[in-house]
Amino acid sequence: MQQANAITRYLSEAKNGDDDAFRLVYELAYDDLKKIAHQRLAGFRRGETLNTTALVHEAFLKLIQASDHDWKDRAHFFAATSRAMRFILVDYLRAKTAQKRGGNSDDLTLSGLSLGVEERIEEFISLNSAIEKLLEWNDRLGKLVEYRFIGGMTYEEISEVTGLSEPTLKRDWARARTWLYSAMKDSENS
Repeated sequence: MQQANAITRYLSEAKNGDDDAFRLVYELAYDDLKKIAHQRLAGFRRGETLNTTALVHEAFLKLIQASDHDWKDRAHFFAATSRAMRFILVDYLRAKTAQKRGGNSDDLTLSGLSLGVEERIEEFISLNSAIEKLLEWNDRLGKLVEYRFIGGMTYEEISEVTGLSEPTLKRDWARARTWLYSAMKDSENS
C-alpha cells in the first residue's frame, strides 16, 4: 500500500512538471510493469515471445512522450501502461507481418526480438481488431478488456479506475468475453 501511495504521489508531482518524479514512478513500478508485460506475452509459445524488458521500456517511453499525463493514481497509470503495451505489440506484430511479406523492417522499434508462428501474430492482431470494435460498440466493456486482459488488473484495481463496483465489473467481463468470442468467430468466417 505504501508503494501505491508513493506512485500516486510521484504521478501528481510529474503532472506538475517534476521530471525526476517520472524516474521514481518507473523505479517503483518496474517489477509490476514487467509482470504485466510477461502476462501479455504469455500467449506465445516458448521461443516465440517478445522481450518483456524491451516492451516495458517502450511502453514507459510512450507514456512519457505523451502530452496527456493526467493519471489519477497507480491503478490509472497501470491502465494507461496496459493500453500502451497493446499498441506497441500490435504495431510490432504488424511490422513483423509486413516484413515477412517483403515490407521494410526499419519500422521495428523493439530491436532484437523474435516471433515464431505467423498464426500467433494474426491471432493477436485479430484480437486487437475485436477489442477496437468493442471499444466502438461499448467503450466501458472495451476498456474493461484492456484493463483486465491486456493489463492483468484485478477487479479491485479496475474498480478504483472506473468507479464501478466489482459485481458490475464481473457481469461486464462476462458480456465482454461473449462479445469478443462472437466477433472473432464472425471474423474467422468472413
